[in-house]
Amino acid sequence: MMAILKLAGILLLVVSAFTGICGGVLAVFQIDHFDRIYPGVSVWGVDLGGRTRLEATERLTRQLEFMHGETVYFRDEDKVWAATPGQVGMSVRVEEAVQNAFTVGHTGDLLFDLGEQWAAFYDGVHIAPVVTLDMLMAEELLKGIASIVNVIPSDASLSVIGSVLTVSEGKKGRTVDVSATAAKLVEPLTGFYEADIPLVIDEFAPMLVDAEEQREIGQRMLEAPLVLMVEFPREGDGPPWVVDQQALADMLTFIPEEPNGLNQKTKYKIGLDQDRLKGFLEYAGEQLEVLPKNSRFGFDDESGELELLRASEVGRAVDVAGTLRAVNQSLEMGTHNVYIRFDAVEPEIDDDTLAADLGITGLVVEATTQFRGSGESRLQNIRAGSETMHGVMVPPGEVFSFNSNLGSVSLDTGFAEAWIIFGGRTIQGVGGGICQVSTTVFRSAFYGGYPIVERNPHAYRVGYYEQGPESPGPGLDATVFSPVADFRFINDRDAWLIMESDFDEEQKTLTFRFYSAEDGRNVAVSEAEISDVKEPKETVYEENRELDQGVIEQVDWENEGAKVIVERVVERGGELLIEDFVRTTYQPWGSVFQFGPGTELPEDVTILWADDDDGE
Repeated sequence: MMAILKLAGILLLVVSAFTGICGGVLAVFQIDHFDRIYPGVSVWGVDLGGRTRLEATERLTRQLEFMHGETVYFRDEDKVWAATPGQVGMSVRVEEAVQNAFTVGHTGDLLFDLGEQWAAFYDGVHIAPVVTLDMLMAEELLKGIASIVNVIPSDASLSVIGSVLTVSEGKKGRTVDVSATAAKLVEPLTGFYEADIPLVIDEFAPMLVDAEEQREIGQRMLEAPLVLMVEFPREGDGPPWVVDQQALADMLTFIPEEPNGLNQKTKYKIGLDQDRLKGFLEYAGEQLEVLPKNSRFGFDDESGELELLRASEVGRAVDVAGTLRAVNQSLEMGTHNVYIRFDAVEPEIDDDTLAADLGITGLVVEATTQFRGSGESRLQNIRAGSETMHGVMVPPGEVFSFNSNLGSVSLDTGFAEAWIIFGGRTIQGVGGGICQVSTTVFRSAFYGGYPIVERNPHAYRVGYYEQGPESPGPGLDATVFSPVADFRFINDRDAWLIMESDFDEEQKTLTFRFYSAEDGRNVAVSEAEISDVKEPKETVYEENRELDQGVIEQVDWENEGAKVIVERVVERGGELLIEDFVRTTYQPWGSVFQFGPGTELPEDVTILWADDDDGE
């Protein structure tokens, strides 16, 4: 038993001695590496174990000879520019790498540090250096090289001095793409191997021009003015359009030719500036445009079919692109008289159109006004205006304009001089009586339940529009005077609208019938509400030196002034479609008589004498 205890004591003494020895060795190791990098730690493949930070920095710096050698080459064909990595902006943070190496096993946490020290000794710890590349510095270096390499391109040019044309060929250009070239440095420099970089070059080819050939062509173009003609002229086309030689010279430029193959480079030839010539042709096209005319139809109530009133007409529009090609081709050959190209414009409605094509099923509304007491000139104007409106067709959703469909009102278009209201007076003017037509159309649209876009009342109550037992009374007249006053309404049905007029000279009535498709709408119109009635103005006699002595003519008729309101309600299936009010304020009007010089007048009347300068 004693022997066993002695043996155990000896073993314990041995272990204690060994532990003490190891602890002492470890303590000496820690003290020795207090300011040194632990074994097994390397940076960039260089073992820095056992070295102080200063010694490690010196060792690493010696190893970075790559940074100081001309290991960067830029090439362009047979030219080479050499530079060091530092000159292109490369740098390595040596001190930062050394500090990272020293940190291994030096955190201050004993157990953690012993683990890191063992790992470094057993497996090794490899620290990667921090490398930076200043791309701005690299690009500045490349810009210097680019200033040597770059060749500024120039296109072919032309000039005209007097009547002589000169053509110069262009010059190819090439420029260094600085950013793209600099980007190629990243991979080799961060891998610490030689960088052999071909410059990235952008090449610019000028317009390919045969200078002498194009000079001859351009000279032919300037030999005479360009004359643009209409091959089959219509009335109103006017004379040919002429572009003089100076204008041609100002428009000369290079235009691309049509390529013959898929990969063929574009060639250029002398021609006229396409944008300027296009603008000229577009302006000419506005003057030469002929709008197509739709067929006009009436409606046969018995057959339920359309009756052709006027055949359709094909319109035309200038083919600007085609004319551009023709002008350049003709001038190239020395031909200066060129026909303008046109495209045919087909009408929307042709002669074979059926009622079903337009959705028309029959009569939807009609309105009649009377004009008893109208003179011959007024009758002529009512007839001419109603004939103009006969067969007018309004597409679904479109706005009908009375003035647009009436067209020109002149003696040449069948109208005569008659009394009109103008400037607060009744005077002689071409087209007097047209308002009988516009009023009748207005009432048709109003009673048909169509939305009214524009309606203008007369200045005073006109007796013609209140004639007959069926008259609605005042407040439902519509005056027109282009371009100031128009009458417009919307065809809000799904079907087309055909307007028919019926001028009855014997009965002194004008009727308008609207043919379309019934859609179940009901229209209720109130009686005219008249208020604020004012007495007519006094009668006035005016001297008119164009009248003979003893002649007295009445030119204005007295009327009361008043405010009139007419309400309209349009419903369909219990749904309110339209509720509107036609409001009119009529001015009081006095009778006006005109008399010739020296005419005996009634006593106690107001007389307006002609000024001495009048009639001169």
